[in-house]
Amino acid sequence: MLAFPQPRQQLGQTDRWVVNYLTLAACLFVSGYLATHFSNYGDYFTQATVAILAFIVMVKALAVPSVRSAHAERGMIFLGLMLVVALVNILASWSKLESALRWVLWFGMVLCLCRVTANTTGAWVEVVIRRLPFLFFIIYISIITMARFTDAEGAYTAFHLSGLYGNLILATGLFANKTWQRIMWSVVGLLGVYYSGAGGALFSVPIMFVPYILYSASSMPVKGFMVVGILAVGGLFFFESQLFSSFLDIKANTGSTYGGIARLEKSKEMRLELVQYGLLLVRQYPMGTGLGHTYYDNMKLNAGVGHAHNGTISMLIELGIPGFAIVASLMMWMFICILRNKSVGSEVRAFYFTYFFTIFGRSLSENYTPLDLGNYFNYIFLIFSGYLFLNQKLQLPSVPRFMQPRGRMMMRPGSRPPPPMPRPVGVR
Repeated sequence: MLAFPQPRQQLGQTDRWVVNYLTLAACLFVSGYLATHFSNYGDYFTQATVAILAFIVMVKALAVPSVRSAHAERGMIFLGLMLVVALVNILASWSKLESALRWVLWFGMVLCLCRVTANTTGAWVEVVIRRLPFLFFIIYISIITMARFTDAEGAYTAFHLSGLYGNLILATGLFANKTWQRIMWSVVGLLGVYYSGAGGALFSVPIMFVPYILYSASSMPVKGFMVVGILAVGGLFFFESQLFSSFLDIKANTGSTYGGIARLEKSKEMRLELVQYGLLLVRQYPMGTGLGHTYYDNMKLNAGVGHAHNGTISMLIELGIPGFAIVASLMMWMFICILRNKSVGSEVRAFYFTYFFTIFGRSLSENYTPLDLGNYFNYIFLIFSGYLFLNQKLQLPSVPRFMQPRGRMMMRPGSRPPPPMPRPVGVR
C-alpha cells in the first residue's frame, strides 16, 4: 500500500528544522505570488524571497557540525562537473552577471540543503510527504486569488501556474496517510487541473501516473490494474462528455483570443514553432546563451513569445549542447543511484519518481527546469534529490560504546570473523 504510517523514527532537532523550513518556504512563496498584484515590484519581491531562503539555509548550515558522508566522493564528482558547466556557461553567456548570480544561488542552495540533510535521521522525509498536499494547496489558493484581481494577461499566466499546482496536489495526495485523505486530495488536484484550463496540466495526468502505477503493481498488482482501469474509464468519459468542451473554453474567459478546439490547435502550433526556433538558437549558439532569462528578449523579438514553453528546450538553449549533455547525464546517474538504493523504502521511491514525472510532464509544455529556483516545487525536488542521492541509507542515531552489548565484537562491514582460539592441550 503506497501510503505512509506514522514516522518510524522520532524527529530530531535537524529533522524538525527541515520540515519547518519547507513550511516557511511555502509561506514566503505565497507572499511572493500575492505581492505581484498588490505591488509593482512583485517580481523583485519573488527574487528577494529566494534570497531570504538562501540566507536562512546558509545560516542554519553554518550552525550544523560537518558530517562525513559515506558517499562524499559521489557528491564531489557531481558538484565538480556542475561547476565546470557553470564556469563555461558564464563565459559564453549573453548576460554574464545574471548567469553568475543564478549559478551562485543554485550552488549555494544545493550545498546548504545537502549539508543540513546530511545531519538528519531521515524521519523528515515521511513527514514532509504527508504535509506537501496542504502546502501546495495553500500556494494554489494564493495563485487563484491573484488571478481574480489582476489583468487579463496576469490571469492567463496565473491559470497556467494553477494547473501545475493542481498536478502537484494530485501527485502528492496519492501518498496521503489515510484513504479518505487520498480521495480528498485527488479530487482537489483534479479540480485544480480542470479549472486551470491548461492543456499541459490535463495531459500531464497520465504521465505522472506511470511510476505510481508501476510501484503499485509491484507491491499490489490488483491495485495497479484498478488504477489503470479508473484512468481509462475516467479519461474516456471526460473526453466524450461536455466537460472537455467546457475545459477548452475556460481560458477564453481570461482574455484569450481563441477558445475551444481552436485554442488547443493554436497552442500546439505555437509550441512547435517555438521548439523549432529554440533549436535554431542552439545551432547558432552551441555553447549556450547562459543560465537565466538571457535569450528571452531575442525570442520575444523574433518569435513573439518570451520563452521556449518547453523546459528541455530551454535548458538546451541556456546550457548549450555540451552543458546540457553533462547535466542530463548527471541527472540520469542520480536517478539510477536512487532507484538502486535498496535502503530507501518503495513508498519513498514511488513518491520521488511520481513527483519527478509530474514536473517533467509539465515541463514539456511550460518553461520549468530543475535549475530555476523561482518556483517552490524545485526546492522540494532539490532537497529530496540531494538526500536520496548522497545517503546510502537512512542514518540512525549512533549507539554509545558503553551501551553496546557485552561479549560481542563490533566488526567492520566486509571483514571476516577472527579465527577460533586453539583448544588448550589436554582439554577435550
